[in-house]
Amino acid sequence: MRFFTFFNGKNKKDSGDEKPGTAPALQLDKELELLAAGFLQKYAATYPGLDFSVPSLEILETLLEDASGFYKEMTFEQQQKIVKGAGAYIFEVARRHTGGSYYWYQKLDEPIFITGQPHFETGMLAFSQVRSRLQNGAGDPVPGYFEGYTRSVQQRRSAIII
Repeated sequence: MRFFTFFNGKNKKDSGDEKPGTAPALQLDKELELLAAGFLQKYAATYPGLDFSVPSLEILETLLEDASGFYKEMTFEQQQKIVKGAGAYIFEVARRHTGGSYYWYQKLDEPIFITGQPHFETGMLAFSQVRSRLQNGAGDPVPGYFEGYTRSVQQRRSAIII
């Protein structure tokens, strides 16, 4: 975890130096898994095809496009629910597609998903991506973001995809 540790990452808030597979990391894994499952359950009927596959990110993009039109009118709690749910969905697609581990990125106070350890560390900040997509429109679509992440993994590069 050399590269990521440099950027002040932890497995969970205030968890010290826990390793993947320990209680705090498993708690974060479970929390994100439940968020993703809840998001899927809530939106699968309205957006058929959400199934944690890479192609389903196009459907997620449609959902975010629809939500971006009234994102600014949402309450803070509503904004957080869609950011966390859609972000957890992206993380789950990544986990199923490439494998990896969750950590807590303290500087942004949000989870990060890291793939490639111990040989390289490609990380993604899906919550930041979703928030940016909802606030700024279609300029940075989720499928393109995920493609950048998978390209970095395939090249075995240490990078954080923001």
